[in-house]
Amino acid sequence: MKKKLIVFCMAVGLSLTLAAPSFAVPTLDLNADSLATGTYTSGSPLIISTAFGSVSFVGEINSTPGGDDEFIAAGASGNTFDVPSTPNDAELSWSNFEVRSAEFIYGGNAGNITIEARDINGNVLDSFSQSDTGFQQPAGPITLYAGYTGAVENSIRSLWWTDTSSTNEMAALDNITLSIIPAPGAILLGSIGVGFVGWLRRRRTL
Repeated sequence: MKKKLIVFCMAVGLSLTLAAPSFAVPTLDLNADSLATGTYTSGSPLIISTAFGSVSFVGEINSTPGGDDEFIAAGASGNTFDVPSTPNDAELSWSNFEVRSAEFIYGGNAGNITIEARDINGNVLDSFSQSDTGFQQPAGPITLYAGYTGAVENSIRSLWWTDTSSTNEMAALDNITLSIIPAPGAILLGSIGVGFVGWLRRRRTL
């Protein structure tokens, strides 16, 4: 009976440690009917609530996928995250959680698009660019990664993008999926479960 209890406690501890990455993948899309379209400036960003914390969006909400057949075929519908006319860029950012990768679809009519995954200091960790292909622009999905600096895992804290052609064509993102790096607290909680078993054994409780 004691051995079964030990195995059970260790299994619970390890599952708490390892389970966090499997569910920490919030997807951001703007298809909700309650979300109004319009332009959001740096003075009044759109705040999007998730189970992991708030996401701030500075840019324009566009109610159509821009007539791009590839973008629609990739799953874009309803509202999308777009760049405004001035300035010709947009950004999604978050401060309460860390992201190891970001997947999204992109699209528009004509125009170039550049998307950057940045760290907390604004350094570019990964990027993607698509030159003007007229009305046949591929739509992804594309994944940008935080990567590593030495042995330390980096963290994406924002997605910034622009239409580099400055032609005011639609350069929108949609169906954005963020893969969250497990919070230290979740790892600590799992370690406590394993450590508690060891403490009980030292006291000969088990």
